[in-house]
Amino acid sequence: MSRYFIGMMLLLTTIGARAQYDYSPNGRNDAPVLGMQWGIVGGGFTAMLTNRDDIDADERLNIEMMNFSYGGGIEGVYWFQRNVGFGGQMLYWQGGSKYSGFDSLSGFNLDAKTTMTYAKIPLMFYFKSYNRYHPNRRTRFTAQFGPYVSMLLNYKDDVTLTYKDDPSIKNNYNFSRSKYVTKDLTGTLNGELYNPFELGFVFGIGAELRLWRNTVVALNLRTDVGISDVENKKILTLDYSNGIRDTNFAFYSRNYAKFNAPNAQDVTEGWEPNRPATKNFSIGAFISIRKYMGDYR
Repeated sequence: MSRYFIGMMLLLTTIGARAQYDYSPNGRNDAPVLGMQWGIVGGGFTAMLTNRDDIDADERLNIEMMNFSYGGGIEGVYWFQRNVGFGGQMLYWQGGSKYSGFDSLSGFNLDAKTTMTYAKIPLMFYFKSYNRYHPNRRTRFTAQFGPYVSMLLNYKDDVTLTYKDDPSIKNNYNFSRSKYVTKDLTGTLNGELYNPFELGFVFGIGAELRLWRNTVVALNLRTDVGISDVENKKILTLDYSNGIRDTNFAFYSRNYAKFNAPNAQDVTEGWEPNRPATKNFSIGAFISIRKYMGDYR
């Protein structure tokens, strides 16, 4: 991650050195700071799905902190004050989580990944530093905050169980939209494992550099925190390709933790099928290139 940030800063420094706008005391220092900006935004981040049962689970399930992903799209900001604006983004967002684990009773290692693709729309207030004695200052500190709504476009759970003493013994299965697939068997669900919409908040801080008179580039450290449950915990029906029907398919509520059924010890210790909410979380770096439309000062 540190190499990524260093590379981005070097890129901004190189671009800034080639900027065509004159910032000298005798230069044309009349750059706009008000009005509408449009641009593109994109970046990389590490994503995870947080659930209290998964976080508190024993060695059978570990949530991997490093699960690098990406997002990008378009951005619009209207600056109605010299240091305050309001706008939004339309993003293609690749989220999800990565898991590992080991079941000492069965002897199987777990390697799993959940991939979730969203169309995300954050609506945010934007803030930037402003000095009335130096209104055309080239660099500014920035911040942004606001809610977002996401619509689920696609998802997939990929799970591999490998026997510790003989890696050639494996069990693979995956869930995608209304589908369950194993090596020898497939199935069709009458619903989805994940909810179609998700809500959350965005927090970001960073810096802005003016490249040309009407063009700025902003680099932000950003975290997106979900507040709604992404898992559909309703009871579903699963029809297998061999003709068997499971009319009480409760993928989440009957698991000790994600991808793990409760064992006899869990039941003895009082385990109950009451899985809490699962929420999206991500943190990473984003870069925006925006252009003022119009000539407002």
